[in-house]
Amino acid sequence: MSVTVTEGDDEGFSSRYLQVISTIKYAASKLLVQHVVWIYPDAVGIRTQLRIRALEGFVAKGIRAEEEKVDSYGYNMELPGPRCDYLPLNFKMENQRRYWGYYNNPGGRHDPSRDMLEEKIVTGYPLFLPEDNNWASGLSVEYRKGEEGVTVVKESPKCVNQQAHLTGSFYAGPDGLMVTGWGLSAEEIVADRFRECWATWTILWNGGNDGMQLALKKFDRTRYPVFPERDMFILSNTWGPADPDGARFTEEDYLMKEIPALADLGVEVMQIDDGWQKGGRFGDARDFEPRYKDGWKTIKAEADKFNLRFGLWVTARYCTAEEMKKNIDALGFVSWKVDFDQLRNRKDYEERINKYRDVMKHAPMKTQFTLCPEYDDPRYGWYYCKEYGSIYFQNIQESLPAHLTMVPYQVLRQHWLMSKYFNSNKLQVLLQNPKRTNAERSDAPQYGHSYAFAMGLPFVPCFFQSGQYLDPQGHDELKKFIALYKVHRGKMFTSYTFPIGDKPDNGGWSGFQMISEQGLTDNYLLLFREIHNDEPDKKVTLKFLAGKTIRIADLKTGVKMLKKADAKGNISFFIKNPANFLFLKYDVISR
Repeated sequence: MSVTVTEGDDEGFSSRYLQVISTIKYAASKLLVQHVVWIYPDAVGIRTQLRIRALEGFVAKGIRAEEEKVDSYGYNMELPGPRCDYLPLNFKMENQRRYWGYYNNPGGRHDPSRDMLEEKIVTGYPLFLPEDNNWASGLSVEYRKGEEGVTVVKESPKCVNQQAHLTGSFYAGPDGLMVTGWGLSAEEIVADRFRECWATWTILWNGGNDGMQLALKKFDRTRYPVFPERDMFILSNTWGPADPDGARFTEEDYLMKEIPALADLGVEVMQIDDGWQKGGRFGDARDFEPRYKDGWKTIKAEADKFNLRFGLWVTARYCTAEEMKKNIDALGFVSWKVDFDQLRNRKDYEERINKYRDVMKHAPMKTQFTLCPEYDDPRYGWYYCKEYGSIYFQNIQESLPAHLTMVPYQVLRQHWLMSKYFNSNKLQVLLQNPKRTNAERSDAPQYGHSYAFAMGLPFVPCFFQSGQYLDPQGHDELKKFIALYKVHRGKMFTSYTFPIGDKPDNGGWSGFQMISEQGLTDNYLLLFREIHNDEPDKKVTLKFLAGKTIRIADLKTGVKMLKKADAKGNISFFIKNPANFLFLKYDVISR
């Protein structure tokens, strides 16, 4: 019926793009379909999305909205649901398919047998029948021995262990690649407006898996821009020292002692978890105003003395936009932890998004959301809804419940895995006090405070512990290290983070490489020698540095050196003692 082209930026929630909308009328089906493409300047990919509207006479009954299993001579064959994208990729020529996805309920995966990342490489060609995958968020079709390819990502709440609302599957086969999953059932198609389906990213890349990771992260950042003014801070959360009930740490007496302790450390946001609200605890509490004797007056005055901003916990379903706005107006800034959500249909997602946008437009750059995927419920996933802030990652505590006890290598392991296909500055990670951790369930007491905190530097660090419970030595150690981190934080926050070294298992060398957007200067390395490692010297393969010389500065000691990577990108490093780490900055001085 029409094709329109306009400029836009999704009300400031995305980078600027050209939006191409093709409107198509399906007379027999009584549907209007909009095919929407967001084209970003100089981007490595595009975003496509369907929007659907019913015409007069549309009948939803009998229309299949999701995948279907059919018994074909004893084989349980999957039939595709409604298609949202198609690419005529050639699966007859040599190729491999890399599927990946992340799990939800990360607090339930705090052990080495339950990694957050699921990744599977499928080889063999040509494809004579469709190859279906219903758990992955992304598929990378890799040609020329994996050196170049096409990556397709579902911008949806899909997780490996949680399909969420009609997120569909990938089908690679003799006719090309089909992506299903409208996120919209036939009963949810209405006549008064277009409703959105889950979007799809299509990304081109070269340079092997490193190049694929970089292209994905670049497009992810184009879709979900970085707002350091809004999202870059060190946040504390009062639930951190719980065992397991943290409501007592919302009492006014505790908060008044915590404010100066946090400020002296260098923490910038104090987030008050469940228990601050008049409506009381648990998921159905309805009154989200402060329960303190004079509201926020006394606590806010004390925080202002120490230049400390606020965060608040809320239940996503029950806290209203007006309650959020009222608290922002009273406190000046609020970082929201959004918990206990249930997103079971299109209405749930629309209501939640409209609420977040309404609140953020009320106070631009003075509020943001951390969306929680904890518990095995349909929630937000990992490639969806990140324009509003970040994703909350992994409940871990000092002692109880037992399965959440902080174990340093397990924390590092999951951070390392998340950084492979996820931009680290969109992940809020919880950092515990190693000295207060239960020594019967963890070797954390054998680690220093700065090691435990450094595991979160490439991300959004959440001080999930108590400032006033630190001993003087721990307080001084953390204060000094946080001050050093803040000198470099701005450049680290806008870099692209990659996992390097060994997959953490308590016996290797592991870490992160943070590459600046321009790539030559202001790059960073974090290298951890784990507690059972017996190698003070270690060759570590770095990304994009094969044959290059770099100038390195040890940020903890001030020592500077030149090192040249070999043809595979390997450079040797030295850490004298196990359970220690390097915090390095480097510039590339030869190409």
